[in-house]
Amino acid sequence: MRVLIINGPNLNLLGTREPETYGSESLDDLERTWRRHATRIGIGIATFQSNHEGKIIDAIQGTTGRFDGIVINPGALSHYSYAIYDALVAVGVPTVEIHISNIYEREVWRHTSVTGEAAIGIVHGRGTLGYLHAIDLVVAHVSVPPVTIAYGLGRDQVLDLRTPNQEPAPVAVLIHGGFWRDIWNRDIMAPMAAALTRRGWATANIEYTRGHGSFPEACNDVSQAVAWIAEHADEHGIAGDRIVTIGHSAGGYLTLRAAHTIDGLLGAVALAPVTDLEALSATRRDEDPASSFLGVQPGSAAAQRWLDASLSGEPLTTVHLVHGVLDDDVPSDQTTSYVEQFPDRARVHILDGVGHMELIDPCDPAFDTLSNILDDLSGR
Repeated sequence: MRVLIINGPNLNLLGTREPETYGSESLDDLERTWRRHATRIGIGIATFQSNHEGKIIDAIQGTTGRFDGIVINPGALSHYSYAIYDALVAVGVPTVEIHISNIYEREVWRHTSVTGEAAIGIVHGRGTLGYLHAIDLVVAHVSVPPVTIAYGLGRDQVLDLRTPNQEPAPVAVLIHGGFWRDIWNRDIMAPMAAALTRRGWATANIEYTRGHGSFPEACNDVSQAVAWIAEHADEHGIAGDRIVTIGHSAGGYLTLRAAHTIDGLLGAVALAPVTDLEALSATRRDEDPASSFLGVQPGSAAAQRWLDASLSGEPLTTVHLVHGVLDDDVPSDQTTSYVEQFPDRARVHILDGVGHMELIDPCDPAFDTLSNILDDLSGR
């Protein structure tokens, strides 16, 4: 597989251009990082940068028959270039758009992406790391194409369904993390979805409500997605009575919430999960994702909302919790405290030398732990 990475106007100035917004790495620095990543995941890449719209269009037109996917950062052209949009539509090569900054928190004119309408996804606000996520998304989309389906009427109530050849396959419902912030979405679970589908699992990579005050809507979305999958399983050749929820980080909390409230799950796997919102809040006062998720600060006036969000009552299925000792984002004591609270239904897997993101990376040895858990749950 080959992917072309296109960068538009002014991106040749990375490293010196507004480093507080775009970072201190030069374009050459980034290209070296992309090539290392491409080697690691087993693909080929080529790169192109131009300050001229016509040359970018020529590069897009030249991808036909030569590249399987495109990652593009059109810069400011994304906000008005219908010509680039037309070129992307014309060649039909799966494309992911990337923006280093969060364009939705900048000037109003940046909030609309014309070119993004031709993309399978837009990655924004994650700094230069977003390029790697964009590469991963286009590779997952090309290698194991999903079908995107609405499981509800809300904007975020969609899922990407991938099904293996054998039927009816057990279903892994994937719930992404990102501390319930809008800049993080289901694209970060796409490599996992593709990998698990290749291993014989149907995967439903779900989106859910995020942002300030998104509790309890996010929890309700997960329940609605699981119900939709069970109801429509026969239509898609999947086993609606063999559903496992798998969540990472903040998605781990949502997975545990599902395990405590949804009857009939085959199992639940929480990877580096948030299990105690109050403890998380106490350790991250400067940027408190738990308070943002609940929409209220800790305190007596808000005590009921925090209580409503706590994980209480025995889980209704066996729960596997996997955590890396070196996790700096969600401390591993979040997992150990949960296991102490629910020892009869919880199984813990603490991994030495492992951090936060390795658990959802199919190329990392830590991913084998998830694979082994799923093999056990499916009876393989």
